[in-house]
Amino acid sequence: MTDQEIMDWFEKAAAFHRKRAPGLVIGIAMVSGCIERLGEVKDKVNAICESILCLSDVIQLMTGCTLGNRYLKSYDKLGRFALTLYDRADGRGVRGSIDIDKISAQETPELYKFFLRKRSDEVKAGGEARIKSGEQVIKEFMTVREQIIKLEDVYLEKFGKGVMLPAARCKTCRESFLRQNDEEECGVCTGEMRYYRPA
Repeated sequence: MTDQEIMDWFEKAAAFHRKRAPGLVIGIAMVSGCIERLGEVKDKVNAICESILCLSDVIQLMTGCTLGNRYLKSYDKLGRFALTLYDRADGRGVRGSIDIDKISAQETPELYKFFLRKRSDEVKAGGEARIKSGEQVIKEFMTVREQIIKLEDVYLEKFGKGVMLPAARCKTCRESFLRQNDEEECGVCTGEMRYYRPA
């Protein structure tokens, strides 16, 4: 993918993501590399994102894999800026990540700080400093992207079309929910996944 193609995708991704985050540009180059290396698939391309950051939006935009169509899975507890695209027919995939050892703190200092979460407090606070830092991260990334993106051929441990969970009616709130096992109550009513309280 050319620099101009990356920046064209960046405009689309920024509109979707609702801000001009440098992780979008990095993600675009990674997803593009995975798509190219994976090549033709027998069934449908599925994706795994190892974080909940910018990368998941790029995957959705560039591949059509979404949480809603169940072609995108989020393994956000891993917390790594990485993804895997794979053929759900046979589990053959390509994992894309960033090789931190190849990022020079001297030659690309802002990119280095970006990946290690060591940007200044002023940058972390937002505003103009964050915008300028983001622009510098993008500029530095574009000069080294081919050296720092790591693509690996992988086979997934589990693949194929996901199982449709059965629905049940919660005995407490009476709403329909997807059962994981044989629960009689939804996660909100058990307190396990309560995220709101009545107003």
